[in-house]
Amino acid sequence: MRPRPTAAPGRVLSWTLYDFASTVFSVSILSYFFPLWLADELGAGADLFNYITAASMVLVFLTAPLLGALADLGQRRKPYLAASTLLAVGCTAGLELSGSLAAAVALFVAGNLGYQWAQIFYNALLPGVAPGRSTGRVSGYGGVAGYAGTIVALAALTPLVTHPEAVRSALGPLGFWLETEGATNSNAFLPTAALYLIFGLPALLWVPDRAAREPRPAGLVRGYREVLHTIRGLRGYAGMGAFMLSTVLYMDVSNTVVANMALYGREVFGMEQADIRNLLLLSTVFAAAGAAGFGLVADLLGPKRTLMAVLGLWLAAIAAVAAATEAWMLLLAGPLVGVVFGATGPVSRVLLIALSPPAKLGEFFGFYALAGRFSAATGPALTGLILTAFEPLGTGAYRLAVLSLAAATVLAMAVLARVPDRRPPEPAWNPAAEGGG
Repeated sequence: MRPRPTAAPGRVLSWTLYDFASTVFSVSILSYFFPLWLADELGAGADLFNYITAASMVLVFLTAPLLGALADLGQRRKPYLAASTLLAVGCTAGLELSGSLAAAVALFVAGNLGYQWAQIFYNALLPGVAPGRSTGRVSGYGGVAGYAGTIVALAALTPLVTHPEAVRSALGPLGFWLETEGATNSNAFLPTAALYLIFGLPALLWVPDRAAREPRPAGLVRGYREVLHTIRGLRGYAGMGAFMLSTVLYMDVSNTVVANMALYGREVFGMEQADIRNLLLLSTVFAAAGAAGFGLVADLLGPKRTLMAVLGLWLAAIAAVAAATEAWMLLLAGPLVGVVFGATGPVSRVLLIALSPPAKLGEFFGFYALAGRFSAATGPALTGLILTAFEPLGTGAYRLAVLSLAAATVLAMAVLARVPDRRPPEPAWNPAAEGGG
């Protein structure tokens, strides 16, 4: 009997460190420092942040499948990963220099594009790192590394915002760029860019970029033709259409929670910035546990059944958040939100790998990004509309926005039931036996 392929530890570490790097960007720019900076220092409301998030996701929606198809045609993903990473890093650093609301919005939209594009190619590299029955475990490791990135970001970057004078004094001449008055949330932007670049480099250098077939000439016209060809033949990929529709629905929940957690704590419960940080840290610890635990469960029970269980827990988490009447109750609901949020991404990418032909992973991860980012556009946009329409209700508007997520979760479970129960294939090659980790 041929031995089962195993994951090479060095390559696993390099791949998971990218999740660490990109999550520093996510928590700093998408969840915490940028939204608060936009509101507190530039005078924009929560509705504007949701609208510009939605606008950037529309652009991802229009471009993700094409970029995935181009990468698959050439059977090269790492050049696209490198370019996307540098775009996100550059725009994040540029926020430090932006002096107007218009510039900040433009840099946020472009930086979020780079970050979202990078996820396509990063995810498509997973089978070259973790074959077959190890896919869920390693996908979970990536989730754990990501939430470690959240903890590091909050622990390392928050003092730059809350105690800039002390940090600037401690750094001496190296702290010349720190603002000590006014727009102190912007102090997080340059370190975010640096951490993203430093911890993203190992994946660009040492993760294998394996070809599943011979490369073909790539170009925009050929890329669009490939996307159209895949769309027309989508029924030939059993369960893929249902999986993508389900993804639209349950990622609506996940993306909306990420974009609004800090604002929900402040607007509904009047939480101070330190309390919001503690809520995010508590949720993140449990998110890491959810990623690792459900990654192992996906290898044992299969990704479909595991994802159904995760969506059931999402319903419980939504109910707990909506029912909270005091800040301490939100802190109790935070761990459950963290567990299910942490589990959603790692289990989803395992199921996609199980459903997708190896030669089309980039394209299908592009469609996965399209599905998820379409929901990331509609979710925040719907939240913004609810907040605007029901503004006279005060904090009740936020509760209505949370409750709207329950319906999306129920529909996602109904659609996911139509997806076949498959597992990632076992390849003929063994990463651990090839050297390099």
